[in-house]
Amino acid sequence: MSAQQAIDLLMQAAELNRGDPLRNGQLLHFPAVGELLATGDLHNHRRNFQRIMNFAALERFSQRHVVLHELIHGGPLGPDGEDTSLELLLDALDWALQYPGQVHFLMANHDLAQLHASAIMKDGYDLTERFERCFSLWYGGSAGHVAAAFRQFVLSMPLAGITVSGALLSHSLPGVRDMVDFDVSILRRPLDNSDFQRTGSVYKMLWGRSQTAELLASLSKQWWADIYICGHQEQDRGYGVLGKNLLVLDSSHNHGVLLPMVLDRQYTIDDLIQTLIPLASLK
Repeated sequence: MSAQQAIDLLMQAAELNRGDPLRNGQLLHFPAVGELLATGDLHNHRRNFQRIMNFAALERFSQRHVVLHELIHGGPLGPDGEDTSLELLLDALDWALQYPGQVHFLMANHDLAQLHASAIMKDGYDLTERFERCFSLWYGGSAGHVAAAFRQFVLSMPLAGITVSGALLSHSLPGVRDMVDFDVSILRRPLDNSDFQRTGSVYKMLWGRSQTAELLASLSKQWWADIYICGHQEQDRGYGVLGKNLLVLDSSHNHGVLLPMVLDRQYTIDDLIQTLIPLASLK
């Protein structure tokens, strides 16, 4: 894909994010009809992404929605040590443009790390630097323009989605220590630069860990959510549970899972666990 093709794809997808008819502020409001396929972090697991696309079969199901997040960072490195996950992201954006209004992206902490050029160390190397390296290696003199378009796409993504039955999907949630000055209104208002800084509420939401039942109960009163579906935290078996109302999904490895939901149905955590599909079981 040429630099100009990548730029056009990123900018068109950003416009699709901003103009999503389901979006109000930083929150997607899913309709009361149809289905929703929720995923966890993908981290450039191309086989699982292909399985998700095949299962979704959006060409046959016009009332089916897919939520994706944390596509970048991971998978095989290129010949010069570059992170190749931009290629998977561009494929996902192309899919979203083919089926506008059905494929939705949520902002995640690794996306934010790229905006800030913040190091994320794993297996002895900096994921952020390896991803940034792909721009110059793949696009030469146009690298800066492609990187700028990538940043515009990241900034266009909403933070969460919610169903009519009160299931809230987000990459993560603020932790206990974050709640001291966390602004719960970020889902309803425009964001500014301070929200993305380490002391800002977007940063705290995307990087948050160690949630408690009391914290979730407090957020539920503010966000009208009864149950939470997140990613961010690695799960060896593909999912994990915190208390009675937080399900953590992981789609980034061979034990990764996919969560299909009927949009007008009320779910408990046990219901959701019974609904999970191992991605390895799909073609």
